[in-house]
Amino acid sequence: MLNLTVVVAAAFIAAEGGTELRLFQTMEEKGFREIATSGFTIHPYPAVKPLDVDAAKEKHQFLALGAALTDASAWILANLPLDQRVQLLRELFTPSGCNLGAIRLNIGASDYSTGLYSYNDTPDDVEMRHFSLARDDEFLVPVAKDVKIIRPDTYVFAAPWSPPGWMKTSGLMISGSLKDEFMPALANYFVKYVQGYAERGITIDAVSPQNETMCDTGGQYPCCTYTAGQEGAFVRDHLAPAFRKAGIGTKIWVHDHDPNPSGIKRVQALLSDPEVEKSIDGIAWHCYCGPENATNMVSVKAAHPNLNFYHTENGPHVIIKERTEWWWAAKVFGMLQNGCGMFTSWNICLDELGTPATGAHLCGGFTVVDSETHKVTYSPQYRLFRHIGPFVKRGAHIMQVDGDNDGTRLILFRNPDGEYVLVVACDGTLVRGIQRRRIVVKYQGRYKSLPMPGGQWSVSTLLFK
Repeated sequence: MLNLTVVVAAAFIAAEGGTELRLFQTMEEKGFREIATSGFTIHPYPAVKPLDVDAAKEKHQFLALGAALTDASAWILANLPLDQRVQLLRELFTPSGCNLGAIRLNIGASDYSTGLYSYNDTPDDVEMRHFSLARDDEFLVPVAKDVKIIRPDTYVFAAPWSPPGWMKTSGLMISGSLKDEFMPALANYFVKYVQGYAERGITIDAVSPQNETMCDTGGQYPCCTYTAGQEGAFVRDHLAPAFRKAGIGTKIWVHDHDPNPSGIKRVQALLSDPEVEKSIDGIAWHCYCGPENATNMVSVKAAHPNLNFYHTENGPHVIIKERTEWWWAAKVFGMLQNGCGMFTSWNICLDELGTPATGAHLCGGFTVVDSETHKVTYSPQYRLFRHIGPFVKRGAHIMQVDGDNDGTRLILFRNPDGEYVLVVACDGTLVRGIQRRRIVVKYQGRYKSLPMPGGQWSVSTLLFK
């Protein structure tokens, strides 16, 4: 009879030098899971230039990942059975899911609403005597309160797609620009909005004067175009003074549009007035332009280092299937590495057709709720966020790290407690057709090899401390 030795295998080999590490991974053929991984070693890998964490440089701070709680999304959530709504919100706003830390609200109707509306359709009511949030009280406010119950420190910011039509050159919520004589009225509109939400227990932490300031939608959905000079005058002479007078601490962000060359030129013109810069906390950015445009923000940040940058909108699409985890890594990592402390998806949930909607776009949901079965499916953007949100803490620093990424896309964070979070996206292509891609991490003089799955996409999160 054989005498067999019973062996219980550990997660490969423990790390040397007391370094704690864990690895989480999602692959094309596997869902999110923690997997075993080897530890750090004193032996280098001479064929690979390591990511030198010991020499990494501290950049700006991370605030949160977020998503837009649009009127459309709130309607879908409000119509779910209570237990399912709570379950989905917990998957969105706790570490057991993607741990979102911010929501974006629409001030009045957007292109993803259940109808067109403003909070005051009474012409020339400059004092806002007829202002009402009754429309939001139906489902937007209740769902926002649910979010705050589940994650009390959720950062809440908001923007209008259009002022009330009577304030505009078109007389309509769709198309037109703000009339200068109604700037005081619009400032009062913002004051009433922030105060109204505060009365309902929801602090509005920041607002933008206008979503997509350069976008004329051609009669498709609510919009309002602003020149740089007009937005600057509104903020400097009306909105900021109105907030101060009312004792409102809500921050003001400007632009709320892309960092493409025309957007950068507009922001530079806006900030050429030092009084405008003094009136704002930062710049809101989208990234519908190519990911290479993210680097355009660097020059603005260098010229205005005290301003904060926030990414406030870009989400999935119903038809465009190339918006994969790999595609999103270029967008998300690029915006964060080039100045933004936050990245925000668009509609937090929509149905399988990308509705409700008032416009013609085919935006998809960050999560998708089937209109008949209520089954929830998760977008590639969600799956990427899932590898960042539960691990990167508010106040973490985004790090500049040098080394060979071996064809992957990656980003490094350092949490306030000193823990490092390395997130790596890989499209699964092979090296020389036969070898997997891999990176090597150098930390405290030791080395860690992190091989990627071959032949299928993956997202990995390595924690070490």
